[in-house]
Amino acid sequence: MMNKGTLLLMLIGALFSCTKDNAKSPKTIDMRINHYQDTGIGEGLYLTMLVQTGDAIGTDKWTKMYGGIEGFDYKPGYIYDLSVEVENIDNPPPDGSSTKTTLKKVRSMEEVNNDTSFDISLKINGQNFVTNTAGYSLLNQIDIDCNNLCNALNTKLMEQDMVIGTFQHVNENSIKLIDIK
Repeated sequence: MMNKGTLLLMLIGALFSCTKDNAKSPKTIDMRINHYQDTGIGEGLYLTMLVQTGDAIGTDKWTKMYGGIEGFDYKPGYIYDLSVEVENIDNPPPDGSSTKTTLKKVRSMEEVNNDTSFDISLKINGQNFVTNTAGYSLLNQIDIDCNNLCNALNTKLMEQDMVIGTFQHVNENSIKLIDIK
Protein backbone atom coordinates (compact mmCIF):
# COMPACT_ATOMS: atom_id res chain seq x y z
CA MET A 1 0.00 0.00 0.00
CA MET A 2 1.28 3.48 -0.90
CA ASN A 3 1.85 6.08 1.73
CA LYS A 4 0.47 9.62 1.42
CA GLY A 5 3.91 11.07 0.57
CA THR A 6 4.35 8.80 -2.45
CA LEU A 7 0.84 9.56 -3.68
CA LEU A 8 1.45 13.30 -3.30
CA LEU A 9 4.70 13.06 -5.31
CA MET A 10 2.92 11.17 -8.08
CA LEU A 11 0.17 13.81 -8.26
CA ILE A 12 2.72 16.64 -8.41
CA GLY A 13 4.63 14.81 -11.15
CA ALA A 14 1.43 14.35 -13.14
CA LEU A 15 0.59 18.04 -12.81
CA PHE A 16 4.01 19.16 -14.02
CA SER A 17 4.00 16.72 -16.93
CA CYS A 18 0.64 18.09 -18.09
CA THR A 19 1.87 21.66 -17.83
CA LYS A 20 5.02 20.83 -19.78
CA ASP A 21 3.04 19.14 -22.57
CA ASN A 22 0.71 22.13 -22.86
CA ALA A 23 3.71 24.48 -23.15
CA LYS A 24 5.09 22.36 -26.02
CA SER A 25 1.89 22.18 -28.03
CA PRO A 26 2.01 24.40 -31.12
CA LYS A 27 -0.17 27.51 -31.33
CA THR A 28 -1.67 28.89 -34.51
CA ILE A 29 -1.53 32.69 -34.65
CA ASP A 30 -2.09 35.50 -37.12
CA MET A 31 1.04 37.36 -38.23
CA ARG A 32 1.62 40.37 -40.49
CA ILE A 33 4.93 40.71 -42.36
CA ASN A 34 6.11 44.16 -43.46
CA HIS A 35 7.09 44.99 -47.06
CA TYR A 36 10.80 45.44 -46.28
CA GLN A 37 13.46 43.86 -44.10
CA ASP A 38 15.44 45.69 -41.42
CA THR A 39 18.86 44.94 -40.03
CA GLY A 40 19.66 43.34 -36.69
CA ILE A 41 22.51 42.06 -34.56
CA GLY A 42 22.47 38.61 -32.98
CA GLU A 43 25.35 36.15 -33.16
CA GLY A 44 26.22 38.12 -36.28
CA LEU A 45 24.69 40.69 -38.61
CA TYR A 46 21.28 39.81 -40.08
CA LEU A 47 18.46 40.98 -42.28
CA THR A 48 15.29 40.50 -40.26
CA MET A 49 11.64 40.36 -41.20
CA LEU A 50 9.46 42.92 -39.44
CA VAL A 51 6.38 41.26 -37.95
CA GLN A 52 3.22 42.08 -36.05
CA THR A 53 1.15 39.64 -34.01
CA GLY A 54 -1.92 39.89 -31.79
CA ASP A 55 -3.07 43.40 -30.90
CA ALA A 56 -0.05 44.94 -32.68
CA ILE A 57 -1.46 44.00 -36.12
CA GLY A 58 -2.44 47.18 -37.93
CA THR A 59 -0.42 49.47 -35.66
CA ASP A 60 2.95 51.10 -36.30
CA LYS A 61 4.68 48.72 -33.83
CA TRP A 62 6.87 46.13 -35.60
CA THR A 63 9.12 43.46 -34.06
CA LYS A 64 12.27 42.06 -35.67
CA MET A 65 12.05 38.34 -36.43
CA TYR A 66 15.49 36.78 -36.71
CA GLY A 67 14.39 33.29 -37.71
CA GLY A 68 12.51 32.46 -40.86
CA ILE A 69 9.08 30.99 -41.42
CA GLU A 70 9.23 27.44 -42.72
CA GLY A 71 7.35 27.14 -46.03
CA PHE A 72 7.10 30.93 -46.56
CA ASP A 73 8.66 32.55 -49.64
CA TYR A 74 9.13 36.21 -48.64
CA LYS A 75 9.29 38.80 -51.43
CA PRO A 76 10.01 42.47 -50.62
CA GLY A 77 7.42 45.02 -51.67
CA TYR A 78 4.42 43.16 -50.22
CA ILE A 79 2.65 43.22 -46.87
CA TYR A 80 1.58 39.71 -45.96
CA ASP A 81 -1.13 38.53 -43.57
CA LEU A 82 -0.34 34.96 -42.56
CA SER A 83 -1.63 32.20 -40.37
CA VAL A 84 1.39 30.49 -38.79
CA GLU A 85 2.04 27.73 -36.29
CA VAL A 86 4.52 28.55 -33.53
CA GLU A 87 6.09 25.65 -31.64
CA ASN A 88 8.59 25.71 -28.77
CA ILE A 89 11.85 23.88 -29.49
CA ASP A 90 13.37 21.55 -26.91
CA ASN A 91 17.06 22.34 -26.32
CA PRO A 92 17.44 25.18 -28.86
CA PRO A 93 20.95 26.00 -30.08
CA PRO A 94 22.66 28.78 -28.08
CA ASP A 95 22.63 31.12 -31.09
CA GLY A 96 19.22 30.09 -32.41
CA SER A 97 15.55 30.64 -31.79
CA SER A 98 13.64 28.81 -29.08
CA THR A 99 10.62 28.57 -31.40
CA LYS A 100 9.89 27.14 -34.83
CA THR A 101 7.44 29.05 -37.03
CA THR A 102 5.68 27.26 -39.89
CA LEU A 103 3.39 28.77 -42.51
CA LYS A 104 -0.16 27.43 -42.40
CA LYS A 105 -1.79 29.86 -44.87
CA VAL A 106 -1.13 33.12 -46.72
CA ARG A 107 -4.36 35.03 -46.01
CA SER A 108 -3.44 38.10 -48.08
CA MET A 109 -0.54 39.62 -50.00
CA GLU A 110 -0.79 43.34 -50.76
CA GLU A 111 1.75 45.11 -52.97
CA VAL A 112 2.92 48.51 -51.70
CA ASN A 113 3.40 51.49 -53.98
CA ASN A 114 7.03 51.95 -55.13
CA ASP A 115 6.84 55.55 -53.83
CA THR A 116 6.38 54.27 -50.26
CA SER A 117 9.41 55.24 -48.19
CA PHE A 118 10.85 53.26 -45.27
CA ASP A 119 13.81 53.45 -42.90
CA ILE A 120 16.53 50.82 -42.49
CA SER A 121 19.37 50.95 -39.96
CA LEU A 122 22.60 50.89 -41.97
CA LYS A 123 24.95 51.08 -39.00
CA ILE A 124 24.14 50.24 -35.36
CA ASN A 125 26.65 50.89 -32.57
CA GLY A 126 29.51 50.81 -35.06
CA GLN A 127 28.29 47.60 -36.77
CA ASN A 128 28.05 48.34 -40.51
CA PHE A 129 25.44 46.48 -42.59
CA VAL A 130 26.45 48.10 -45.90
CA THR A 131 28.84 46.07 -48.04
CA ASN A 132 30.65 47.45 -51.06
CA THR A 133 32.16 44.48 -52.88
CA ALA A 134 30.44 44.96 -56.24
CA GLY A 135 28.39 48.10 -55.59
CA TYR A 136 26.53 48.98 -52.42
CA SER A 137 24.30 46.38 -50.77
CA LEU A 138 22.83 45.31 -47.45
CA LEU A 139 24.89 42.33 -46.30
CA ASN A 140 25.46 41.32 -49.96
CA GLN A 141 21.74 40.48 -50.26
CA ILE A 142 19.83 43.62 -51.28
CA ASP A 143 21.37 46.06 -53.77
CA ILE A 144 21.39 49.74 -52.79
CA ASP A 145 21.04 52.39 -55.49
CA CYS A 146 22.59 55.34 -53.64
CA ASN A 147 22.15 57.63 -56.67
CA ASN A 148 23.66 61.04 -55.82
CA LEU A 149 24.03 60.18 -52.10
CA CYS A 150 26.98 57.75 -52.40
CA ASN A 151 29.59 60.19 -51.08
CA ALA A 152 27.36 61.28 -48.19
CA LEU A 153 26.66 57.62 -47.39
CA ASN A 154 30.39 56.81 -47.30
CA THR A 155 31.11 59.79 -45.05
CA LYS A 156 28.35 58.98 -42.55
CA LEU A 157 29.31 55.29 -42.44
CA MET A 158 32.91 56.25 -41.64
CA GLU A 159 32.16 59.02 -39.12
CA GLN A 160 28.99 57.98 -37.25
CA ASP A 161 28.12 55.01 -35.00
CA MET A 162 24.43 55.09 -36.01
CA VAL A 163 23.27 55.62 -39.61
CA ILE A 164 19.70 55.24 -40.89
CA GLY A 165 18.77 55.32 -44.55
CA THR A 166 15.38 56.17 -45.99
CA PHE A 167 14.58 54.04 -49.04
CA GLN A 168 12.03 53.21 -51.72
CA HIS A 169 11.61 49.88 -53.49
CA VAL A 170 13.13 49.54 -56.96
CA ASN A 171 12.51 45.83 -57.52
CA GLU A 172 12.65 42.56 -55.58
CA ASN A 173 16.41 42.72 -54.96
CA SER A 174 17.08 46.46 -55.04
CA ILE A 175 16.21 49.56 -53.00
CA LYS A 176 16.87 53.25 -53.70
CA LEU A 177 18.43 55.50 -51.04
CA ILE A 178 16.54 58.81 -50.87
CA ASP A 179 17.81 60.23 -47.55
CA ILE A 180 20.41 59.55 -44.83
CA LYS A 181 19.98 60.31 -41.13
